[in-house]
Amino acid sequence: MEGYKQKPAFLQGGKPVLLQGAMELEIAQLRGALTGCRSFQYGTFLFWEGKLGDQPVVLSRTGIGAAAAAAATAVGCAVFQPSLVLNQGTAGGYPEDLHPFDLVVGERWFNANALFQSRYGKDYYLDLEALEGESKESGFTGERPFYHRCSEAAVRWLDQMTGKYTQGQVLLGTIASADRWNDCPDTIRQLETATGALCEEMETAAAGETAARFGVPFGAVRVISNNNRTGEPFNPETARAVQEWIVGIVKKEEREW
Repeated sequence: MEGYKQKPAFLQGGKPVLLQGAMELEIAQLRGALTGCRSFQYGTFLFWEGKLGDQPVVLSRTGIGAAAAAAATAVGCAVFQPSLVLNQGTAGGYPEDLHPFDLVVGERWFNANALFQSRYGKDYYLDLEALEGESKESGFTGERPFYHRCSEAAVRWLDQMTGKYTQGQVLLGTIASADRWNDCPDTIRQLETATGALCEEMETAAAGETAARFGVPFGAVRVISNNNRTGEPFNPETARAVQEWIVGIVKKEEREW
């Protein structure tokens, strides 16, 4: 992708970037890097407002899973009016050549929770937005997932900054998102083949769908923390790696553009 010649619009204008992580492990380094930090709590949802360099930031610990991520995103968008929602954290790799510390920049994502089983027992993917329109079955079901694209500007920015990530390879591609943890190598292989996904996790789809309802650009980036297809176990240090990279790219100074 062609890189930016100047700071992207969502890093200008004084509005905060809403950075998200599901659990403490996925936000600790980000929170530690904030300056002028103030905390907020809405129900059990925790937010921290501060700056990374000169950039206003709101950090959100969303909780794990679709319901928590959607609710936290709605609160974050309504209260803090961000210029961008960036969902980040750990994910399980699908291809056999993806390993812990590799990075996936989401060009698109799909809601792997949204499934329709026909009268004859066959599973199809479900387009929830089309379903709201009460269209015919053929209009809201399909044999392939219904993909949603991340903000083109966010993808371009993240892609430009991948040269600053040195702890693994970086790929642009598809993120599968569902409240489901697949440990069976055969299932993972089948899902990769059927959907083209590079990894799976539990928050991107819910956060992306909610950000879209608020008209806020959305981006997603995931570090591979484990690959159950190859037997590589969860490595918690991967969460630190992606957070340190995000701190660096958000703090990038004006003279560097």
